[in-house]
This record gives sequence, C-alpha cells and structure tokens, in this order.
Amino acid sequence: MDRAAKQEAQHLLKALSRNRDFLVVLDMTGKEMSSEELASFLKKRQEMGTGSFCFLVGGAYGVTEEIKKGANLVLSLSKMTFTHEMARLILAEQLYRAASINAGSPYHH
Repeated sequence: MDRAAKQEAQHLLKALSRNRDFLVVLDMTGKEMSSEELASFLKKRQEMGTGSFCFLVGGAYGVTEEIKKGANLVLSLSKMTFTHEMARLILAEQLYRAASINAGSPYHH
C-alpha cells in the first residue's frame, strides 16, 4: 500500500510541477468548510489574484505527506470516508455551488 502511494505521488508531483497557481489537496485530515465558507474562500483567493486552482483527489491509498506539505490548502469534504470517485463528484458539486453562491444565484430549493 505504501509503495503504491509513493509511486502515485511521484507521478502526481511530476504533473503538479506544471502551471498551477493554488493547489488544494483533498484529504480527510484537512480543513472542513461549509459551502458558503468555500465560496467565500475561493472569491477572496481570486480577488487576491489567484488565476487557477488545482484540486487533487488522491487515489485509493490517499496522498502522501510530501504532497500534502506542498499544498496551499488541505481540504476535507467530510469526516466520512468516500471513494475517490465519489469525492470527485462531491467536489464538482461543491465547486458549482460555490460559483452559484458567488454569482448571487439561489443554490437551495
């Protein structure tokens, strides 16, 4: 398991060396935010000049400490454990919700 995570980390670090402004690593040990807090955080970062965000969802074995240390933010979607496929889906929905909040659109029915 540890070897697989380290191999994946090498590939991710190589890919992450390319153009990125702000790296957000998803990990269950990260900071938890409400939808409104995430929207506010993203808006503030954009106002500060952040051009792009890179959201990293690790594989089945999570991400290594090396990757977490290189992140600008380590974010947790929940204290619950999700498959990485579900985490990507939940993240996409939350980014859409944050964009809706920041655009002033209603996001609750």
